[in-house]
Amino acid sequence: MRACIPQRFRQLPHTRFSFLHPPRIHAYTVANVVNPSALSREDYAYANVFLWNTMIKKQAENGDITRDPPLLYYIQGLLTGLRPNGQTFIYLLKALVSGKNVNEGEEVHASVVRTGFASSEFVSGALLAFYVANGFTGKARQVFDEMPQPGLVLWTLMIRAYVCLTLPGEALELFRTMRGVGVMPDIVAVATVVSACGLLGNLGVAKTMHCFIEKSGIEVDAFVSSTLINT
Repeated sequence: MRACIPQRFRQLPHTRFSFLHPPRIHAYTVANVVNPSALSREDYAYANVFLWNTMIKKQAENGDITRDPPLLYYIQGLLTGLRPNGQTFIYLLKALVSGKNVNEGEEVHASVVRTGFASSEFVSGALLAFYVANGFTGKARQVFDEMPQPGLVLWTLMIRAYVCLTLPGEALELFRTMRGVGVMPDIVAVATVVSACGLLGNLGVAKTMHCFIEKSGIEVDAFVSSTLINT
């Protein structure tokens, strides 16, 4: 895991986080009505990672991330020998979005790639959301394009990103590409694309979208219907 640690953090002390030590693991297991003596080495490792992730999440929710940054919790966990999972990166990226820490987000992105989690749709979705929130649409699209087979959630996130950035043409083009590779939209994706139609103000595109909705049998809500009517 040392290769995942940015150079500037490699000399940090290893002892800062007592929540990673056996007494706290004992308290954790007792609180959850588990017999600590029955725990395997893997169980202890899981409990450690669970607490590590929880600390990152809670620090983002309740702490001053400029004074005590969540990335530092992440680095300290690595220094104690913990291995991150998908939740680790999702919580960390959500925390960094709120602090607008672009450079640190890029460091986390590098760790995601090195640890093999770039193929996770949920982690990639968190990366995509991080870059969009900070105005880096190109980097968000790079994350999307590097997914070998993005699922509906990731397609919808990228389309919504274009709509939020008032780029309806790019949103509709991506929707066409999605349909071309055989991914079927749901009501959330359809509502996002209809919003793009409204921004574009193109009657022909709106009619095409209306025909697609009728043929696909997707049940739409009042917002989608009124947007199509008013385009």
